[in-house]
Amino acid sequence: MSTISVKQLSFAYPGQKPLFTNCHFDISSDWKLGLLGRNGRGKTTMMKILLGQLDYRGTVESQLNFAYFPLTITDPHQLAGSALLAASNNPNLEQWQIERELNLMKTDPGILWQAYATLSGGEQTKAQLAVLLAQENKFFLLDEPTNHLDLTG
Repeated sequence: MSTISVKQLSFAYPGQKPLFTNCHFDISSDWKLGLLGRNGRGKTTMMKILLGQLDYRGTVESQLNFAYFPLTITDPHQLAGSALLAASNNPNLEQWQIERELNLMKTDPGILWQAYATLSGGEQTKAQLAVLLAQENKFFLLDEPTNHLDLTG
């Protein structure tokens, strides 16, 4: 078990009111936690702070290896498998592992042989989630992971 420890966190985008002022919390990696709130309240910003992508005041400590959804696809015209492997930033991840996860989601792994841009929004979401699920020892930060999924998805 590991923790995410946030102490005296303050953050504001330039020229805007603070989203966080002197925020304190601890999260255990054992927890399954959902962060809920209206648009513009700082949910994505908090994830980006945890990922070290934004400057802030205070301290954020964690020994966890984060995996963030959605992935950043740099070349959507590549075959989906190649685009997803590149976006994973994990040199140990192999396409068969993504195929295994897609099969478990009852999604045709053949989508990995199509250009990423030609996949439906739901297929893109499932493929990206499969990339995350195929990786071991990751703590998931999922930002709106059900977008583009139907009820079955």
